[in-house]
Amino acid sequence: MVISSSVAAAGLWIGLHLLLILTLGLYVTRLRMRLKVGSGHGDNPKLEMAIRAHGNLTEYVPGLLIGLTLLGLLGLLGAQSMTLHAIGGTLFCDRILHAHGILDRSKPLPPTRALGNVLTCSLRSQSQEICSAIPLQMWKIGERR
Repeated sequence: MVISSSVAAAGLWIGLHLLLILTLGLYVTRLRMRLKVGSGHGDNPKLEMAIRAHGNLTEYVPGLLIGLTLLGLLGLLGAQSMTLHAIGGTLFCDRILHAHGILDRSKPLPPTRALGNVLTCSLRSQSQEICSAIPLQMWKIGERR
């Protein structure tokens, strides 16, 4: 079975993002066990920030991964795998920056958190534009047949 390069690119970035979600989730679990906190954050700022880093990642990434999946499937119709690598790589880097910024308690708003937030919002906006154009592209392809 031959897998298109765009589907493979989407699969790579989806897998790495899922690994990042798992890693932050395990970090929260490890902190909970060490601090003996079953639910909530137990008034522990470090645990609260770890929960927030994991929660923020799970709030933003799934929707963007759905868009990445759609773009990967469009690769079967000619979408470029480099586009998927650019989007997936940017999202992965900005989510790591954002998580680092949330976990960094040395400043009220660390630059990595702000940069990660700006990049994610920009990427969401661009991805929404790309995904909203998909039906139009599908219609044009159907017209040619």
